[in-house]
Amino acid sequence: MGLNRLQAFVLAVAALGGFVLFRAFAAIELGSLSIYMVLLAILTLASSRFSIKVPNRPATVSVSEVFVFSLVVLFGPAPAAVTVAIDGLCTSLTQRNRRFYRGLFNVAEPAISTWTAGTVFVAIGGFPLLSSAHASTPRLLLATISLAAVYFVLNSGLTAIAIALESRTSVVEVWRPNAAYVAINIYAAASIAMLVTGNGTGLNWQTVILIVPLMILSYVAYNEATARTDEANQHLRQVEHWYHSAVEMLAIAVDTKDQVTHGHIRRVQRHTVAVAKALGVTNDDELKAIEGGSLLHDIGKLAVPDYVLNKPGALSPAEFEIIKLHVTLGAKILGLVEFPYPVVPIVRHHHEWWNGAGYPDGLKGSDIPFGARILAVVDCFDALTSDRPYRPKLSDSVAIDMLRANSAIAYDPEIVEKFIELVPALRRADRAAEEQEDSVDAVVGGDRVPDPRRSPDGKSAIGSVGPYVEALINDRIAHIPSAEACLFALNASGDHLVVAHATPGLDERARSTELPIGRSLSGWVAANRSTIRNSDPTLDFRDLASAIGLGSCTSTPVFALGELVGVLSVYVKKKNGFSDEDVRLVCSLAQEIGLRIARIDDGPGRMRVRPVKLRPAGSPQRTPAVASRAD
Repeated sequence: MGLNRLQAFVLAVAALGGFVLFRAFAAIELGSLSIYMVLLAILTLASSRFSIKVPNRPATVSVSEVFVFSLVVLFGPAPAAVTVAIDGLCTSLTQRNRRFYRGLFNVAEPAISTWTAGTVFVAIGGFPLLSSAHASTPRLLLATISLAAVYFVLNSGLTAIAIALESRTSVVEVWRPNAAYVAINIYAAASIAMLVTGNGTGLNWQTVILIVPLMILSYVAYNEATARTDEANQHLRQVEHWYHSAVEMLAIAVDTKDQVTHGHIRRVQRHTVAVAKALGVTNDDELKAIEGGSLLHDIGKLAVPDYVLNKPGALSPAEFEIIKLHVTLGAKILGLVEFPYPVVPIVRHHHEWWNGAGYPDGLKGSDIPFGARILAVVDCFDALTSDRPYRPKLSDSVAIDMLRANSAIAYDPEIVEKFIELVPALRRADRAAEEQEDSVDAVVGGDRVPDPRRSPDGKSAIGSVGPYVEALINDRIAHIPSAEACLFALNASGDHLVVAHATPGLDERARSTELPIGRSLSGWVAANRSTIRNSDPTLDFRDLASAIGLGSCTSTPVFALGELVGVLSVYVKKKNGFSDEDVRLVCSLAQEIGLRIARIDDGPGRMRVRPVKLRPAGSPQRTPAVASRAD
C-alpha cells in the first residue's frame, strides 16, 4: 500500500531534519562547549514546559524561543538546532496520545526551522556573530527581523501543513487564526535575545538582571489573566448553552403545534448551515444568525390557530392570509430578544420569492437576506419530503424537480443548484443523526411498554363493533355510489386511531391502518372535532389510496354523549367528491353510530346512561342486558 500524503510529508520533513541534525552535530566541537551554552540549552528545555495558551485561540506562547535565539546569536545555529530537537523528543514522549509520525515531526521540524533561521542570521550578521566591530544598527535590525521571519515562516508553515493533512482541512484555515500571535511572540523573543546577549559579544548580565524578573512577572500576570479569561469564557459558554436550550425549547413548541417532528427543525438547521458554508459563508456572526434563524423561522406559528395550521387539504384564501402572518409575528416576537446577530431578517423574509411575488414585503432577488434565501430552499425541500397533516411526503427526486421548476421564480438559482448538489451528503448525515438518536433512545428508554394498539404477533388488529353497527354502516354507505368506509376507534392510550370496521371493498392493508391523533386526515378530524369534506384520501392511506382508486374523502368525528370515541371516514372512487346530500348522510350515520355506542340502560325507576368506547379487535365485548331505545 502506498504512502498517504501525511506520511509522505512527515517522512520528507524527517529526512531533511536528519540531514540538518547530522550537520549540526558535526559542527559542534566538544572542546568548544561552554557553561553558557549548556545553561541556555537547559533553560530552553525547562521554559518550554511553561507555555501559555492564547485565550479563544488554538495557539500558545512561550519564552523558550528567547533562549533558542540566544544560542543562535552566541554560538551559531548548530547547538540551537540540537537543543530544539531534544526538546521536541521530550515533548513527544510526554504526550498522552503518542504517535510515531508525530514524534518524528516534533524532532525534525524545529531543527529545520532553527538551523535555517540561524544560517540566514549568520549570513547577514557576519562572523564573529554581530561582534562590536561589525555591528551597526541597520544591520542589527535586519539580522533580527530575518531571524524571526525565517523561523516563523518555517515553523508555522510546516506545522500548519502537517495539521491540515492530518485533519483534512485547508492549510490557510489552520495557519491564519494563529499566525499573528505566533509572529509577535517570535519577534519579541528574537529582540529580547539580542538584548541579553549584548549584540553577540556575550551575556549582558546587567540586561539579564533587568529583563528576567520582568519576564517572570509577565508570565505570572499573563497566566493569571488567561485563567480569568478562561473562567469568563466558560461562564459565557454555560450561559450560551442555557440560551440555546431555551431557544430550542421554543422551536420544539412550534413543531409540536405544527404537528411535525423535532427532527424537522434539526434537519432544517443542519442543512441550512451546511449550504451556507458550502456557498462560502465564513463570518461567525452570519453563521450564528443562519443557525438561529433556521431554528426559529416558524415561531410565529404559535399565534396561528390550530384549525388553520394543521388543516388537511387546501386552505381558503382567508385561511392562507392568516398563515402568512406567522413571519411578521415571528419577527415581532424575536425582535424583543435583542439577538447579537441578525436573526430577525432571516425569520421575517424566508417566504420572499426571488421574483418578488413572496411575502410579507415583496422583496426581490439579492434584496432578500442571504440567510433567508438559503432557508427558503431548505425549508421547502424538507417540508415536501416530510409527512404533513394535509399531504403525505414526496420522494427526494420529486422534491428536487419541484425546486428546479421554481428556480429563479421562488428561489435563488445558485442556492438551488448548490443545495441539490449537497443532497446526497446531507441525507447521509441525516441517517447518521437518526441512528445516533435511536441509540440514545435505546440506552435511555430501557424496556419499552408493549404497544396497546398491537396484538401479540406485532401486527395491527382489525376491530369489531358488533353486527348491528357493521350492518348499519354497510347499509347507509350503499346509498353513496362507489363509496367505502372506515370506522376508526381510539386506542387504549388515546393517541392513535385504529380500524374498528371497514367495508368489504377496502384493501386488507387499509384495514390494518393506524393513524396518530392530529396527523393524516382522520387524525386531524379526531384532534379538532370537526368535519372535513372532499379531502385527499392519500392523507390516510398514502399510495394505497391511488392503488384502490379512491378519489375523495369526507371524515367526521363520532361522539357518544359528548365524548369522542372515533372517526367515520367515507371514501369515494370519483374525483368530483361528495354532494351536500352525501355529506349529510355521512354526518347522520356518525350520529347514529354514536347513539348506538352510548347504550342506554333502564334501571329500576330511572334511566342510566353509560358511554362505551369502540374497541379494537381482541377486546372482549359485552351484550347489554336491555337493548337501548336507540336500537
